[in-house]
Amino acid sequence: MKTMFKLSLTLAAYAVVACVGLAFVYNATAPIIEASAANEVKGALKVLFPEASDFTDVSSEFGGPAGSIGFDRAFVAVSGDAPIGMIVQATGPTYKSSTLLVAVDMNRTVTKVQFTANTDTPGLGTKTAESPFIDQFFGKKIDDEFKTGADVTAISGATISSKAVAAIIKAAAWQAGDYLAKNHGAAAGSGSAPVVAELAPFTLEAGLAELFPECSFEQLPSDAIANSVERSVVLSEAWLARSSDGSAAGVGIVAKGQTYKASTLLVGVLPDATLAGLRVLATTDSANYGKEMLSPDFYSLFAGKSVADAYLVKPSVPEGDIDSISGATISTQGVANMLKIAAYEGSRYLRSAHGGKAASFAEDPFILNVIPEQE
Repeated sequence: MKTMFKLSLTLAAYAVVACVGLAFVYNATAPIIEASAANEVKGALKVLFPEASDFTDVSSEFGGPAGSIGFDRAFVAVSGDAPIGMIVQATGPTYKSSTLLVAVDMNRTVTKVQFTANTDTPGLGTKTAESPFIDQFFGKKIDDEFKTGADVTAISGATISSKAVAAIIKAAAWQAGDYLAKNHGAAAGSGSAPVVAELAPFTLEAGLAELFPECSFEQLPSDAIANSVERSVVLSEAWLARSSDGSAAGVGIVAKGQTYKASTLLVGVLPDATLAGLRVLATTDSANYGKEMLSPDFYSLFAGKSVADAYLVKPSVPEGDIDSISGATISTQGVANMLKIAAYEGSRYLRSAHGGKAASFAEDPFILNVIPEQE
């Protein structure tokens, strides 16, 4: 018993000595480790602002996140005692996620951008960190649009990553320019902070209001508009839009069907046999590909389209009239099929019940996009 007691005391003593030793080593090495980390950070910042003599960490007083884009750290670059610009580390969703260092000078110009992390698809999304894509932001003014198809050239096959990286750079650069203007006398910009839109489905009420502004709505009987073409698409409900004078302004049809998984659309049809547009009410498709149907860049393409168009998706149908969402051909095909059927049935209803314009449909055969079976 005494032997065990002595052994326990000995082990306890060793433990105390070890803990004290570890604490001593930590206290001795922590400043060295911190200094090394700080030097490593400054080295990375120096690459973006080689003319800077030092960098002041202002992360604690920098702006909060812009939607899904977070600002991790922020540094003011100084030369002597004068601020010459700013570097912001920002993280946001791309196809997966990316973290970038964005450098901005005192004249609201992006001087350089560098990725510190990129988890997007190798060979596609990761190309956003490479020339020539990333180079187009060097020298770009903060107040530019930063919009793919306008002043930003997207990478083919990586549209989602391209748009997202442009949004991260824009958000970080704008916040940097705003901070420098308010705190260091840099050039002031115009307008408000960029809004980082979160893609989300519409409610039925919001969708109807956008497609048929300043109209009142009445729900039609369940048998007023039915799918007589292809039963895999369900037209679950329909709403007649009336103008202030009581005339029929169009009909909004709720269509449910297969996309990559499944989606519910609101399709607006006008009495002149064109579409008021499309809004997505629900989808279970991929968050990074199929859900691009929630983007205004996609659904705004259909406003004014004739109900008698082919609604066939390229490149599956080379002569088609609808461009596929990059990487989401099946989702686009499903949307196109629902659009075509809803447009056809809505136009027939408006023609028979409200004197709408007749459209020249190629009803025989009524061709839809062939959606491949999913395993």
